[in-house]
Amino acid sequence: MANEVRHQCYKCEEDLVFEVKIGRLDTCPNCSAYLHSCRNCRFWSIGAHNQCTENQGEFIRDREAGNFCNWFQFRVVGEDNSKELDDAKSKLNALFGGGSGPKSPASPSVATAPKQEADARARLEALFKK
Repeated sequence: MANEVRHQCYKCEEDLVFEVKIGRLDTCPNCSAYLHSCRNCRFWSIGAHNQCTENQGEFIRDREAGNFCNWFQFRVVGEDNSKELDDAKSKLNALFGGGSGPKSPASPSVATAPKQEADARARLEALFKK
């Protein structure tokens, strides 16, 4: 069973088992998010043009709504790089003060970030001071 294909809802990360093909209006039994949506598709990528790596797919306005995309393939757990993206975002947030994430003590720019942030904020406030 180690090679068993797993699927998860993009929103709540509930493990999903499909007995039949997913329909456009099928929803997650846990959070009611649409399953046949861009966010659950293996081609969805936040950094790609139109957020889709399938270059023949049509533009979809609402990436979380059920849609009729003919190229839809449900994303397999472990096949995408969403964990890597989340780790990169948390590191950027930690660097720029946007959240709590791993900080590297060896990096001088991370160690001096709070001081630089305070200096930048003081200069900005002085610039717009009336």
